[in-house]
Amino acid sequence: MDSNLKVINSVIRLFVLGFLFAWCFILIRPFIIITLWGVVIAIAVFPLFLWLKNRIGGRSKLAAILLALLGMAIIIGPVSLIATVLLYNAHNLVDSITAGQLTIPPPPKDLASWPLIGKSVSDMWQLASVNLESLIHRFNPQILEFSKNLLIQATNAGLTLLKFILSIIIAVALILNTDKLKRDSILFVSRLSPTMGEGFLALATTTIRSVTRGIIGVAIIQTLMVGIGLILGKIPAAGLLTLLSLFLSIIQIGPGVIVFPAIIFAWSSMNIFAALLFTLWMISATLIDNILKPILMGQGLPVPILVILIGVIGGTLAHGILGLFVGPVILILGYELIRAWINANAETTLIPGDERPDIS
Repeated sequence: MDSNLKVINSVIRLFVLGFLFAWCFILIRPFIIITLWGVVIAIAVFPLFLWLKNRIGGRSKLAAILLALLGMAIIIGPVSLIATVLLYNAHNLVDSITAGQLTIPPPPKDLASWPLIGKSVSDMWQLASVNLESLIHRFNPQILEFSKNLLIQATNAGLTLLKFILSIIIAVALILNTDKLKRDSILFVSRLSPTMGEGFLALATTTIRSVTRGIIGVAIIQTLMVGIGLILGKIPAAGLLTLLSLFLSIIQIGPGVIVFPAIIFAWSSMNIFAALLFTLWMISATLIDNILKPILMGQGLPVPILVILIGVIGGTLAHGILGLFVGPVILILGYELIRAWINANAETTLIPGDERPDIS
């Protein structure tokens, strides 16, 4: 009877604990992604925090606040500028269409000779230049659907921007409590793995910083290439488009949103040879991150580049932009755990008469 009562008590305790932990998870689930972003930002900018702190007389709170303001300016500044320009242009476009003052030039003569899409694009362009209202009426359902999707994307972008701001605030709080958090983290990982836990924590920190350096470095290189192409190609608003390209590269959308419309403009305004050179250069600028990113991210990490590359691609596909940082960390930790297990197994499992294998 006593044994049955103990079993019942154990089951009740486990059920209550499981219910409590499940409820706690439901409550904190909306903040998990934001907190993870805060951790990534805090680890990435901590060396910059130390540098700034030393330059202003060791005032930690002031250095953290300055970093937070800088981060918000980097995120909010380009977004506000782009939104202002888009709203201004959209307002002017609507006013011009309403007043009947919008004029569209006829399509280039050689556009119809383009393979596959040339004839249809040329016909629509010609209709727009002659009777824009008829074209708008013809594609009215598609325009409404596009406007609805654009509004949804704008709402999502606004929520994402708010999450980034909250992540920056969390990162500042983490930076200001670094010593306590580091001590608690070491105690936690040491309970999981007394011999290797602290080493894994250091490896995770190094991975996040290497990935961040790779992202920023590739974004700068891509932006320089895109900017050079836009300026030499005499694309309108080249400076603003270059700034937008840097922002899109940093948040991992990529400069393709800028590059492909610029290529279309080049083929409609340049001669064939110049447009071809412009296209090759801009496509190279768009795709160069696939080559440079694994190389720059792999610097300083004791793992093969292939592991990092798989972690970056797999993490991005599975978890979006956050997976770009989390993916390599998880895969590298798993890789190191398997290596440690294999090496430990090889050290204790020897065939009699054989020499110990060199597995270093």
